[in-house]
Amino acid sequence: MPMSPAITTTPETGFVPPPPKARANYLRDVLIGALPLLFSIQLLAWLAFFPNALRGHADFRQLYTAGYLVRAGHSHELYDYGLQRKVQDSLVSNDERALPFIRPAYQALLFVPFSLISFRAAYLTFLIVNLGMLVLCFVLLRDNLGNLRNEWRGLPPALFLAFYPISLAIMQGQDSILLVACLCVSLLCLQRRRQISAGLLLGLGLFKLQIVIPMALLFLVWRSWRFLAGFTITSGILTAVSIRITGWPQTLVFIRSLLAVGVNTNPADPIKFPLRVTLMANLRGLIAGLFAGHISTAWIQVATAVASILVLIWVGSRVPRNTNQDELFSIAIVASVLVSYYLFIHDLAALLIPVVFTLNRFIGCPIDGARLGFAKWMAALLLVAPMLVFLMPEHFYLVSLLIFIFLFILVQICQVESITAMPGIEGRHRKLA
Repeated sequence: MPMSPAITTTPETGFVPPPPKARANYLRDVLIGALPLLFSIQLLAWLAFFPNALRGHADFRQLYTAGYLVRAGHSHELYDYGLQRKVQDSLVSNDERALPFIRPAYQALLFVPFSLISFRAAYLTFLIVNLGMLVLCFVLLRDNLGNLRNEWRGLPPALFLAFYPISLAIMQGQDSILLVACLCVSLLCLQRRRQISAGLLLGLGLFKLQIVIPMALLFLVWRSWRFLAGFTITSGILTAVSIRITGWPQTLVFIRSLLAVGVNTNPADPIKFPLRVTLMANLRGLIAGLFAGHISTAWIQVATAVASILVLIWVGSRVPRNTNQDELFSIAIVASVLVSYYLFIHDLAALLIPVVFTLNRFIGCPIDGARLGFAKWMAALLLVAPMLVFLMPEHFYLVSLLIFIFLFILVQICQVESITAMPGIEGRHRKLA
């Protein structure tokens, strides 16, 4: 006859209850479960795109051409669309339309060395550089991702690699990871209370001025004078360098070109670059997607400007200035992405910082209050949301709604924390719930 399992007894209770079951962490399970799908989609994208990239059909052609024009003594024609097209067709490959270089001229200096070798070799070299900068970003942020690492040691690096805008930036040879690196170093300086250095380093990202300038405006509202001083110094120097490279006439062409991004006008005009605004996951893309065909392009521009100003005022006034630097920086990134004048999918790479910070902060929360639960699940959703470009490319602008909800929740959490200021993480979480 089989023996019954022995039960340990005690004089007080007669038995010892089994140890409590570990609380299920559904967010961790969802993140780990989604990784194979995300990597599989990215692998298919690489297989489809990489051969074309090697033949010159990648965004890197505009950066490569800009470096060549400066090296060849054509810096005073840097924004000449006709010349850009001629050089791209000659040095890279023939394409239906040239990709315009619409960045401050100082960035072209970074790509002068790449122009010394063939496009194929330069593309592969910059791919390695991008991978190196991604590793740098991970190393810089590693100490801030302890909770994610506690859930699974491989989770933090996997999230970095699984975020599609990062992969797309590497595929296209874009400079978005360079911006993420600038943001990471700037954040690290803020954490060490080196505000001037943080502002100086953020200013280096002026090549993505549609993102870093709104961030600087928010820090102006938050009266971070030392941070703003550093940003002003760097941006002033880089602006002067850019004007020196191209001269005033081409600087004015650059400004006109910048304002023309995504404006659907006569493509014969060499300064107009008609692009799909509905692929922009920002306020401009949302307004254009909802109202295109109902109101004129001019009114869409006006509505975008008004909405962007209102969002910046709302964020600047609602977020307490005593909020810790990590949260301030994360909120500034999310708000700036939302109000950016133009934003492509690879530009969403900047969201990597607030997304992984939010996941790290709340993944192990013992209490899933409304705000905390919503914040971490929205962060997880934004990690996957860029993949929607494959399912709904004509309506990708709707991703901006997710970004706005994420921003709203982060601001709400900051407000509640400022009021409660409860010591201890458990007490803070209980109040936020």
